[in-house]
Amino acid sequence: MPDPLSTAERIEIERACERLVYAYSRALDLGDLSGAADFFAENGSMSRPMTPDQIIQGRETIRASLLTRPKTLLTKHLATNIVIDVESRDAARGISYLTMIATTPGEAKPPFDSLGPIYFGEFQDRFVRERGVWKFLERRGSIQMKFAGAAAK
Repeated sequence: MPDPLSTAERIEIERACERLVYAYSRALDLGDLSGAADFFAENGSMSRPMTPDQIIQGRETIRASLLTRPKTLLTKHLATNIVIDVESRDAARGISYLTMIATTPGEAKPPFDSLGPIYFGEFQDRFVRERGVWKFLERRGSIQMKFAGAAAK
């Protein structure tokens, strides 16, 4: 029987997985789409919130998919309400909320105009420690609300 995890070990794993959620969002917002793919395990999979039934399998396939994102799209992914459940020294599960704000700026510098949030959704994640580094094994996005925002006025 494996040794039980100490409180400190559980907290370290929770924090590493939480940080992964934030780092992934940040990479997308910086336009580092190839870097965002590196947060997935080699055999990882994902589904984007807008297409939850379309599973993208494998880090390199995820990378190719992310690289199709329009280069003019500026986003801010707000990841919140992150809860991580540690399963073992090398596996965890989690859920997080996502609010996405986007624009295609025409101006040369910020602040850019935006119609506000586009959607509110969540990610169901499975994490794995791969060669000592925490990665997404699965990342399943879904949308619960679309915002009418300023476009409805």
